[in-house]
Amino acid sequence: MVAEVSNVRTRIIDVAIQMIETGGESSIRLTKIAHEVGVSEPALYHHFKDRSELVTAAYVAWYKRNLELDDPPENMLAGVTNVEEFFRTFRKALEWSYVDGRAQARSIRVAVLGAAQTNPALRTAINDLNREFLASAASNIRVAQEKGWIRTDIDPTAVVYWLNGQITGRLVAEMTGGEVDMEAWNEVSFEAIFGMLRTS
Repeated sequence: MVAEVSNVRTRIIDVAIQMIETGGESSIRLTKIAHEVGVSEPALYHHFKDRSELVTAAYVAWYKRNLELDDPPENMLAGVTNVEEFFRTFRKALEWSYVDGRAQARSIRVAVLGAAQTNPALRTAINDLNREFLASAASNIRVAQEKGWIRTDIDPTAVVYWLNGQITGRLVAEMTGGEVDMEAWNEVSFEAIFGMLRTS
């Protein structure tokens, strides 16, 4: 029974996300969601106290799905034994983040961040997600500092939050429709990041 309730909740969120994707937040209609999921409209209130809570849950799920990585940050340093391997592994992770195929994920994160500016519950939830997601990345920076591979005078948390913003911000250049050479953008990005981290 619990799994069935969870499944219905997930389906409600999925339909709400589809509505946001195709028509924006204002297109979310509880009657239509209930019809799509196959429940009565009052049944939606068993899962969400009101439309606002549903919208927030949909945005949070949408954002979280677009944060997921092929290889979680906590695995990044597995097998890394020296500074050269660290920078090679770091570059590989960034290259994966920068691929054109991830532009939609970046776009979705920007959309959710925009919505969070006027939705305090969403802002809190996104802050919590970012804090959890970036904690292991910050831990990698601390480990690299302890091993003497990178500068020790910079704050690991500040580094990973800046890096997350920089990756998400790639969307600005991608939106130019080819005006910006994205391979050149990548190289500028690598230079900035690695130049900041290197000890010499």
